[in-house]
Amino acid sequence: MKQLITISILFFLVACTEGEQVQEAFLINYQDYCGHAYEGEATLADIGGGEAFESARLIMILENCDDEMVRIPFHVDDDRSRTWIVQMKENQLYLSHDHRYEDGTGHEANFYGGFADDRGTVLKQYFPADEQTIEERPARSINTWSKEFDLAELNYYYRLYLNDELRFEAVFDLTNPLPIE
Repeated sequence: MKQLITISILFFLVACTEGEQVQEAFLINYQDYCGHAYEGEATLADIGGGEAFESARLIMILENCDDEMVRIPFHVDDDRSRTWIVQMKENQLYLSHDHRYEDGTGHEANFYGGFADDRGTVLKQYFPADEQTIEERPARSINTWSKEFDLAELNYYYRLYLNDELRFEAVFDLTNPLPIE
């Protein structure tokens, strides 16, 4: 019985380590594209306020990338209020959304997000809303965000699912890096 428990614990630890390694490898993908901005477009915007994304020029900026964190300012035309933060936190990959007013103060709907779940791969991760996000904004309990590197087409995707239904998608062209302004 003792051996069975020990073996179970070892399998659990190996599984946790493999998941963490996959998440760390996902984070490292950003380094190949760091130091540039990338233009994109919303290919689906079936969310409240989605019209702001239709026909808008979307830019993501990969300024600073390291093994622990990537901050990705996300511009929608002249609106520079959003930053995605992908980081290792508590030995798991975590996505948060930093929203700011023009004067730099934090928006009331700030720093929501979630930890990557076990569906992720080296190229794609899913982030269901975490407990803090749900506590502060109960309506976000249905949110799952995903980020994906499509190396075949050289695109980067940001997606929002509501109740597991894709409701927002932005795709960025990684083949045409722009200088950071």
